[in-house]
Amino acid sequence: MRRYWTGVSSLLCISALAAAGAPLTASASSEAEPVSCRPVTMVKPIASGGAGSFPDYDVQPPMVLGRTAFFAANDGTSGLELWRSRGGELDTERVADVFPGATGSEPKSLTVAGNSLFFTAKGDGVGRELWKTDGTAEGTVLVKDLRPGPDDSGITALTALGDTLFFIADDGVHGQELWKSDGTPEGTVLVQDLVPGTGSSGISSLAVFRDVLYFAADGGPREVELWKSNGTPEGTERVAVVRVIESDPSEELIRGLTVAGDTIYFFAGSDYAKQWDLWKSDGSGPGTVRVSTLSRGPEDYAAGPVTLTPTGGQVFFVSGAGGSLWRSDGSSGGTFVIKEASDARFLTNLNGQLLFTAWDDDSGFELWRSNGTVAGTALVEDIRPGRDSAAPFWLTVVDGKVLFSAETAEEGRELWSSDGTREGTHLLHDIVPGPGSSEPSWLTPVGPRVFFITDDGTDGAEPWVLNDCTPPELACPSAVVVEAQGPSGAPASYAFATANDNKPGLPDISYSKLSGSDFPIGDTQVFVTASDESGNKSSCSFQVNVRDTTAPQLSCPRNMEVWRQFRYGAKVAFQAKSFDAVSKPSITFEPASGSDFVVGRTQVRVTASDASGNVSRCTFEVKVRRDYEPQSGGGCGCGASSSGVLSGWALLTAVSMLARRRRK
Repeated sequence: MRRYWTGVSSLLCISALAAAGAPLTASASSEAEPVSCRPVTMVKPIASGGAGSFPDYDVQPPMVLGRTAFFAANDGTSGLELWRSRGGELDTERVADVFPGATGSEPKSLTVAGNSLFFTAKGDGVGRELWKTDGTAEGTVLVKDLRPGPDDSGITALTALGDTLFFIADDGVHGQELWKSDGTPEGTVLVQDLVPGTGSSGISSLAVFRDVLYFAADGGPREVELWKSNGTPEGTERVAVVRVIESDPSEELIRGLTVAGDTIYFFAGSDYAKQWDLWKSDGSGPGTVRVSTLSRGPEDYAAGPVTLTPTGGQVFFVSGAGGSLWRSDGSSGGTFVIKEASDARFLTNLNGQLLFTAWDDDSGFELWRSNGTVAGTALVEDIRPGRDSAAPFWLTVVDGKVLFSAETAEEGRELWSSDGTREGTHLLHDIVPGPGSSEPSWLTPVGPRVFFITDDGTDGAEPWVLNDCTPPELACPSAVVVEAQGPSGAPASYAFATANDNKPGLPDISYSKLSGSDFPIGDTQVFVTASDESGNKSSCSFQVNVRDTTAPQLSCPRNMEVWRQFRYGAKVAFQAKSFDAVSKPSITFEPASGSDFVVGRTQVRVTASDASGNVSRCTFEVKVRRDYEPQSGGGCGCGASSSGVLSGWALLTAVSMLARRRRK
């Protein structure tokens, strides 16, 4: 047997796990923030002095409207009245004192229809009638006193169809018939008087199927019938007559209408024949047929079938004196016992398999599972080894697992969890350490929490919650590299981080710097935080790298040609143009501008460098001519020349003239 005294599971995490720094998934760094979350906390001691506000566990299970749990509780002053809670002490308060004084209105049959919570209650001078609330004292009102005065109207079977509430009631005039209400006095009306006068039509077992209300009724002598209604007299009609014994259908009953996919199942029985049958219907008369006969003797009839539970395309139910577990696929051959005389109880659909409590001579009452076959029906775990029973009850599906109350000699009756396997079945929380019992019950998911009633041995039976202490799983995007667009950097966009939580709904994700905003040149760490509804947080980070990798634009001058200025060449100066979006480029020349260039051709190499070290290069040619620049105006037009050069020209001229004279 697997027990964890601190109750660590994938369903609920304790603060020790967060303190240990359990890693989360992230492409960069990711870690869970330290939290002080307590996995199990008392909501509020409604009744002072340890008396407990829930003296009767059979009063009324909680009902959830939105993110709020509504329940009946007794604070010791105002009697049993309607309360509400979101799981915190400050938001746990009495909704209204419907019946002022210590007597209490004793709310029952809490049912949500639309945005209202309907319930039955007793008022001052008013019998048990229909009430509604929006969660506020001023919004808690008597809908209608169907049977004026202190007598009850016998309201039962409250069933929601959209925003409309259907129910069975007796106004003292029409007998027990079908009614409906939109929450207003004028909108609370009799649907149809199937048996006119004060006689009752025996309406029972209401169920919504394909947006229509189906119910059982006795519309005529010695017959039980399946009916349907859209809420109007003309839309209320008989679907089929159901007969267990064709020769004598007297005292037949229909009960347990249960919708499973596109079929509605129910039980039909005859007191006369001592027989129960399983029936099904597609909503039409011809499609309403007997599936199989269940009873195998008078003692089986006395027990009667109960608990139709759709699971994995089948329906499971209990029938017979020994509480045998049956399954059906809707056919006669596919309807049979899978666990004989097991006193099966608390049938629960968990991810397509059935979990339930059953008796076995070797293990007592323990947790079982079934896939609908005899071979696939097996003990999950003998929580209390031997024939002593752990007796699991209050099986409630939460986040893909079943939470339940179970008892052992070492821990008493405490809160357990199971995923349907032996390895995944363990003690979740030992609220009263040791063999003492906290007796958890009424497990009800409310938003990210699980509301339940338990007794810690000090305050009596009070509301508690299982808190969600598991931080979200957060994955950061990969690092982002963008090109700088100016001296201040560049706008950068990145992929969004992803986050998942163990509870329904996506966590809120926040960023230290938004995608698309301007980032400076260099490395910027972006921090990401994911927060779930319970306030658990996870964080990770990634980098946005703004880089300047673009070389400057460089424009070299055109090739140059100059006159010789001195004996070996000329001094030449030049400029190049360069532009960079991020920084002012630095330009160098080889040879440098203003250097002496010899006669002939010389290639100049130009380099432009920006602040990030990006380089552009180009070349051009400087040509120094062999001759000097000719002089403008008078003279020989030889250009600027040195005195040696001029003497040479004079000597050549004289020699030329002398040669001409000699030829003559």
